[in-house]
Amino acid sequence: MEVPARENFALLPEWTEVAMYLVLLPFAAVFLYGFYLKMSEYGWEALKAVLRDPVAWLKGVAKYAVAQRRLLREIGPGVMHVALSYGILVLFIGTVLVAIDFDVFERLGGKLLQGTGYVAFEFAMDLFGVLMMYGVVVALGRRYSGVKRLRQKLEYYAYLYGILFIGVSGFVMEGLRLHVKEVPWAGYSFVGNAVAASLSALEVPEAVASGLYAWVWWAHAVVAFSLVAAIPFTNLLHTIVAVFYAGLSHAAPRPPVLAKTPFKLEELSPEAEVKVGFRRVSELDWYQRMGLDACTDCGRCEAACPAFAAGTPLSPRMVVQKLREEMWRSRQDGGRDVLESGVLTYEELFACTTCAACAEVCPVTISPMEYILEARRSLTLEGRLERRAVEALTNLGRTGNMYGLPQSARQELLSELRAMGVKTVDEYPDAEYVYWIGCLSTFDQRARQVVKRLAEVLTRAGVSFAVLGPLESCTGESARRMGEEGRFQEQAYRNVEALKSVNAKKVLTHCPHCYQVLKHEYREFGLDVEVVHHSVLLGRLVKEGRIRVREAVSVTLHDSCYIARHNGIVDEPRIALAGADLREMPRRGADTFCCGGGGGNYWYEVKRVKRESVQRVEEALSTGASVIVAECPFCLAMLEDAVRVLGVEGSVKVKDLSELF
Repeated sequence: MEVPARENFALLPEWTEVAMYLVLLPFAAVFLYGFYLKMSEYGWEALKAVLRDPVAWLKGVAKYAVAQRRLLREIGPGVMHVALSYGILVLFIGTVLVAIDFDVFERLGGKLLQGTGYVAFEFAMDLFGVLMMYGVVVALGRRYSGVKRLRQKLEYYAYLYGILFIGVSGFVMEGLRLHVKEVPWAGYSFVGNAVAASLSALEVPEAVASGLYAWVWWAHAVVAFSLVAAIPFTNLLHTIVAVFYAGLSHAAPRPPVLAKTPFKLEELSPEAEVKVGFRRVSELDWYQRMGLDACTDCGRCEAACPAFAAGTPLSPRMVVQKLREEMWRSRQDGGRDVLESGVLTYEELFACTTCAACAEVCPVTISPMEYILEARRSLTLEGRLERRAVEALTNLGRTGNMYGLPQSARQELLSELRAMGVKTVDEYPDAEYVYWIGCLSTFDQRARQVVKRLAEVLTRAGVSFAVLGPLESCTGESARRMGEEGRFQEQAYRNVEALKSVNAKKVLTHCPHCYQVLKHEYREFGLDVEVVHHSVLLGRLVKEGRIRVREAVSVTLHDSCYIARHNGIVDEPRIALAGADLREMPRRGADTFCCGGGGGNYWYEVKRVKRESVQRVEEALSTGASVIVAECPFCLAMLEDAVRVLGVEGSVKVKDLSELF
């Protein structure tokens, strides 16, 4: 009985092998040159990062590249990409095995692809070939159907049709071969066998089939070689770089991804030259440059971006893509100033709300927000800010708050709290929690009501807490998001010292922006405390039966970006709402939609077609809930303003979570 085995270069002239390698050489040279350029750009640093912790890198690769978890959040496009990527991968591995079979095993007198292993190989090649064809057809269909987030570029159509041709020609070749040379195991190549059966039904002469096979084989080879050569110079590069980049997500801060600390004020010498932000792509570090090449241009970040939805000039996808183009340009002319040349504009950079929706949905963990905040720093360093932003930052430096209000306003709130029985830390040094009130809740009359209600709820629940009083100052969070690092650090050192002076062990805050800074960003400046958001504490108190919602009203929860997305606190506020009629909005949890007040946007004007807060209130109204529950004073202010703009005060109220108890 004949043993199934792979017949290499079947139906081809004897000189084909030599000719193939001669044709392959220039394509290989182009690929290797492009690969060298990328290795010199960031490759060696990336390799070092992988070798420093290969286990963590493999975990990242498994999570984001192998399992493609973020892609599969959208089932249709996700399955399409999985089919296409795994189809290409398995066919590539199959091609490598064929080369090893011919160039190694046969030359040594052996055979790799034979017997049961070979028929399994043939079945797998057909199966994954079908998956690849499915993926590419769906991908083309999505582009022709006008999916908004997909950019219409000739490059993308070229390689999609190239992959389609490779798949079709591969099956045609297989069918021609089986038509000319019938074998007992042909059924394992189920697609090729079907093509062969069709050719037999059409009574195609074997001589014609043999001649056609050679033409199809060469066309198949040249197109495949061309696509491989194009990888380092086109968006196809993401097929390699994105895998390495996603695996390195452990080596760089992931969401909350905001901005690196470029210097520390207390460590600077008077003559030190401070470098913040970037003006040219060459000034980005290797990991940031690698992120530009890892971008797939899928548009998910753009579709999730609230600033883009609001009609601002910002597209997080285009920020990354424009910088990617500049990275290639910089090899020729040293790189342009991306701000002076208009590659990045003030309007798009300062439209970002730092909500991290872009980083949350990116399949390969890129954070466009990182590039935006670094570019903001350069503009702020030069004082190129709009008037209201300059006033807010000036106020912070002058009075310790962005409002520019005197300390007497803080004392006024303190007096109101004392009247309720609330003590300061010097009066109650053994309090379990230091309640960090935050600037907005100190100086805004509406937000003050939240402070009083939370203080009342905590007191009735028997929670031990005290406030800092005059020791508290603005965290500087908005200043840092606006690019004013020095002013932020001044506030950071002041507040860290204040918390250390009272020996704080636990800090409670109801402001997500304060929470983010106190929990994560002050640690670099010496703060080591447990930070608790009020939604977590309220959820705990409800679970323990110490408090409950006052009445069973219908509510919908607006998740704060800085709580749900940046910090993964999703279940706790819902536990707190036990007893209420909770009606969820479509965009919730880590997929929440920003109110538009983050990233410093609360303090300056950004032109929008339709404000994020208005869109969010409209979404809340669709649930039929009578109360929109916020867990952030900025969200509270933005959503209440949107309710007034829409004229629906009689239909829905906006309340902080604490005001339901």
